[in-house]
Formats: sequence, C-alpha cells, structure tokens
Amino acid sequence: MRFIMTNRFLGLGFVAVGAVILFLSLQLPQPMAATRIAYGPGFFPTILGAVVTIAGLLMAIINPADAFEEDEEHDAFAWRQYIRPAIVAAAALVYILFSTQLGFLILAPIILTMLLVMGRVVLWQAFLIGIAGPVIIYILFAKLLLVPLPLGLLAPIGAYL
Repeated sequence: MRFIMTNRFLGLGFVAVGAVILFLSLQLPQPMAATRIAYGPGFFPTILGAVVTIAGLLMAIINPADAFEEDEEHDAFAWRQYIRPAIVAAAALVYILFSTQLGFLILAPIILTMLLVMGRVVLWQAFLIGIAGPVIIYILFAKLLLVPLPLGLLAPIGAYL
C-alpha cells in the first residue's frame, strides 16, 4: 500500500507551517515607542503566516480529491523531480551563509539569475530581472522601509548606496 499525497494532506501541511510562522512571529518584540513606527519586526512574518495558513486551508477544502501518483515505470527516475527543489534550497543556504560576507547587492543577482536560467527563462530576460530585481528590492527595503540588508563587500561605499 502506497501513501498517496493529496491536496488535502498538502493543504493541512501548509496550515501547520503557517500556524507555526504565525505563532513565532507574534512572539517577536513590539517596536519601541521612540521609533514612532506602528509595526515591528513581526509584521511581515505575521502576514506571511496568515497567507500560508489561508492558502493551505483553501487547498485542503476546495479540491481535496486530486491525487497525483507516479507510474510504476517512472519510479526509477523519481529522484529527478527533487533536483530543482534541492537547487533552490541550496541557493537559499548559499545566501544565508555568504550574504554577510558578499552582500545582498552582489549575491542576490547571481542567485536570482542562476535560478531564472535554471527555470528556462530567456537569457537576456534572466540577466535583466536578475539585476533589476535585487536593486528594486534593495531600494524598497533598505531605503524606504529602513530594513537593513547586508552590504558585504560594498560596505566601504555603503554611504553612497
């Protein structure tokens, strides 16, 4: 007897992950009164946890009968379906380990371009998105929302960024 992964089980898994994110984000400290900011460090994780929980709930309720199985003849090549998610996880791990040393504006374009090329995006579009995306994210978070992003090798010229 094989376990068949259905949308119901996947949805319940997302509900559990979202609930953990919500629980942990609500335990983050509130902003200090002197900052005059109405939201603290738990604001975005709370939104993320709520979205993941609601999406998982909808996934479990709306279409619970869908199941996907692999054919017996394709079981020998079942490991291939894990290559791309493993590369994405490795890219996240590389960012976590090296973002402090290299910096967001150096490492994020490299990782994003690599992932886009791996996803079969046209090469010139991958380069354009890979460069423009992190720059826009840096402007949005570091300059507008005042969320510090690691500068790494660009720290000596950080005052000009």
